[in-house]
Amino acid sequence: MRNRKIILLLLAVLLCGVGILSINKVASFAANQSGVVTADLLNIRTGAGTNHEILKSGGVSVQLENGTKVTVLESQSGWYKVSFTFNGKALTGYASAQYIAIERAATPAPTMQTSVKTTYRYETSYKKIQAPAKIKKKTKVYKKAGGKQLKVSKKAVTLAAKKKIKITGEKTVKGKKWFKISFTYKKKTRTGYVRELYVKMTLKPKANAAITNLKPSVKVRTKANTKAAYKKVSGKAVKLAKGTTVEIGKEKIVKGKKWYKVYFSYAGKTRSGYLLTKYVKLAKKKVVKKVPVIALNSKEFEKAMTQEGFPETYKKQLRILHQAYPYWQFKAYKTGLDWNTAVANESKLGVNLISNAKSAAWKSMEPGAYDATTGTWKVFDGSTWVAASRTAIAYYMDPRNFLNDRNIFQFEMLEYQSQYQTKTGINAILANTPFYNKSFNYTDIQTGKAKTISYTDAFVAAARESGVSPYHLASRVKQEVVTGSTTTSIAVTGTNSTYPGIFNFYNIGATSGKNPALNGLKWASSGNTYLRPWKDRYRSIVGGGMFIGASYINKGQNTGYLQKFNVTNYQRYDHQYMTNVEAAYSEAIKTKRAYAGIMDKSPIVFSIPVYNNMPASNCPAPR
Repeated sequence: MRNRKIILLLLAVLLCGVGILSINKVASFAANQSGVVTADLLNIRTGAGTNHEILKSGGVSVQLENGTKVTVLESQSGWYKVSFTFNGKALTGYASAQYIAIERAATPAPTMQTSVKTTYRYETSYKKIQAPAKIKKKTKVYKKAGGKQLKVSKKAVTLAAKKKIKITGEKTVKGKKWFKISFTYKKKTRTGYVRELYVKMTLKPKANAAITNLKPSVKVRTKANTKAAYKKVSGKAVKLAKGTTVEIGKEKIVKGKKWYKVYFSYAGKTRSGYLLTKYVKLAKKKVVKKVPVIALNSKEFEKAMTQEGFPETYKKQLRILHQAYPYWQFKAYKTGLDWNTAVANESKLGVNLISNAKSAAWKSMEPGAYDATTGTWKVFDGSTWVAASRTAIAYYMDPRNFLNDRNIFQFEMLEYQSQYQTKTGINAILANTPFYNKSFNYTDIQTGKAKTISYTDAFVAAARESGVSPYHLASRVKQEVVTGSTTTSIAVTGTNSTYPGIFNFYNIGATSGKNPALNGLKWASSGNTYLRPWKDRYRSIVGGGMFIGASYINKGQNTGYLQKFNVTNYQRYDHQYMTNVEAAYSEAIKTKRAYAGIMDKSPIVFSIPVYNNMPASNCPAPR
C-alpha cells in the first residue's frame, strides 16, 4: 500500500496534478440577483459556513452541478443565501460565494473620477507602410527587387516622371535599396519594385521612420556628404542605436547617394542631422485606438473565452475572476509550443535559478547542479542561487496555477495606461522601501540646472518616455535593488569605488558572476544610448525604462511572465530578464498591492499563455 501511494504521488508530479486556486474577493452584492454555479459540484449547506451540515432533500445531500441557475437572496461573510430547484423541488440554502457567478447585464464602464465619462482601454496596432510618393524620372518597374522587369500583356511596365505611387515596403539587394510600390496601370492597381533613387516621397515633413538593424549603431553627419563632419554633443559623435525612431525631414541626392535629413531625440533634446537612406527604414504606422470597456454578463463572457481559445482547464478560474472583477479583459496568448518542449528548454542548467534556502524538491539534482558526494548544490549566481528543479520550473510556468487575483498580474500587459496607473499606485508599490515618499536631486538634461523630483514622479516620467507601465517599472526596481525598508544594493547608492556616481535602478547588464551588480554598473557607465552614462538617479530610472521598453515590451515580451519565460518568437528561451524562477510570481504580488481600491473598475488587460498538449491538470508545487 505504501509503494502504491508513492507511485501515485510520482504520477501526480509527472502529469502535473491539480493546483490550488484561491481568491479572496467577491463582487459587491445586491439582493435577488441571478447567479450560476461555477464549481463542478457545489455543496449547499443549512447555514453560512462549512460548520453547518449539507442540506438534504428526500434523504439526498444537495449538490448543484456546474451551470445550475440560482437566485441570490442575501450575502453573509463570503456566503450567499440562495434559492433554486433541486429534483423538481424549490429549495433554499447557503453556498460559498466563491463558486457562484452573479449574472450581470452589459453596462458601460464606471467612471474613475467624476470628470471622466467612460473608462477606456487602449489597443495598439501597426498598419502597413502606405507612404505617398512620385516617380522622379521615367523608370522601369520590376517584378522583384533586382529581378526581371514587370510585364502586363507581355509589355514591360515603365512609369513616367511625376507618376503618383504608394510605397508599401522596401528591400535591399546587393547593397541597393528598392521600394515596393503600388500604382495604377491600365485602370488596375499593380505592385512591383523600383530603385529608391528614382522615387521622391510626398509625405508631410518629418514622417516617422526607424533606424534599421544593418549596424548596431550609426553616426549622424552634419551635412549630406560622406566627408562631412559627424554631429557632436558634449564633444562626442552622436550615435543612434538600431531601432531608434527618427523623423524624416527631406531627401537629398549627392554623388549618386541618397540622404535623409532626420530629426531625433538625443540627450533630452530634439536634434537633426543626415543619414544615408540605406541606414533608414520606413516604419509601419502605429495606430492607438480607444476602446470603451463594458462588463460582460455570464453568457457574453463564456462566448469571449471560447473566441479567445482558452482551454477548459483555464475557464473555471477565469469565471471566478470575472465574477469579482467584471471589467478585466482576458486574452489568450497562443504560444504554438508543445508544453513539454517549452519546459525542457527552460530547464537547461543555469537558465532558471532558485534560492539554496529552498527544500531539496525545489532544487535540481541533475549532474552539474548537485554534487551527490558532498550533498551540496552548485551556486550559479551570487552566494545562494542554485539551479531550480524541473518540477519547480513546470509549476511556475503553468499559467493555471496563478489565475487568481494575487498572482495574475504576471500576465498584465505592460504598456503605459495613464487612466488607471496612478501616482497613488506607484507610491503603494514603493511602500517599505527607501524610495517611499522620497525625492532626489538631479541635473536637468535640457537646461543643465539642478532640480528635485520625487521617485514617484520619476517613474511617471519614465512611463511617458518609454510607453511602459510605471507599476511594472517600480516593481522591477523593488525586485532588483531593494534589500530592506531602508537599504539597497550597491547598484543605486552611487558610492561604488570602481564606478563612483553611477546608478543602475533596474540592474540592467547585471549578468551572473561573483558580483552581478558591479557588471550592471559597468554597463550603466558606458555607451550613449538610453541617456547613458547614468550619472544620476533620473537618467537611470528614465533611461532604464526606455531600455526595457525598446528591449522587451516592444519586442513582444510585454508581460512579466514572457520576460521571465521567453516563449515568444524573439530569441525564444533566451533574452530573459531575470534568472530567478520566482521573479514573475513575486513581482505580480507587489503589483497587485498597487491596485488596492481601484481593481474593480480598472480595465486591466491580461495576456495569458496557452500551450499545446498541456497536462490535464495544474502542475503541482514541489513537495
